[in-house]
Amino acid sequence: MALSLTLPATALGGADDTPAVDWGRDLYMSFCVSCHGWTGKGDGPAGPALTTPPADLTRLSARNGGKFPRTKIQRYLEGELPVTAHGSREMPIWGKVFRRESTGAETRMQFFALTEYLESIQAEPKP
Repeated sequence: MALSLTLPATALGGADDTPAVDWGRDLYMSFCVSCHGWTGKGDGPAGPALTTPPADLTRLSARNGGKFPRTKIQRYLEGELPVTAHGSREMPIWGKVFRRESTGAETRMQFFALTEYLESIQAEPKP
């Protein structure tokens, strides 16, 4: 059992991760992994039950001209932008969840940490 819990965390981060990336990884494992998968490629166990497959979160920069779309990602997480590929609102509005469970400052820090983690898992551009 311990191997199954430690292996994904090892695969998802490096020794030079900042505390924000580490916290973001923890948030990702709690809120995102069931749909987006251990590696962020959209292959989580709940994905097949969704109308549209979850996005490959490792390709966010690649789909944005090589630049990580930080503000846009935070707005998606907060629920300010709809995830149109989902059709209905299948992706929970994590902003509501975080706000219900945290102070305003902590909620902003959670969005920052999760965004930092997502930036850290971006795939290298293909040559």
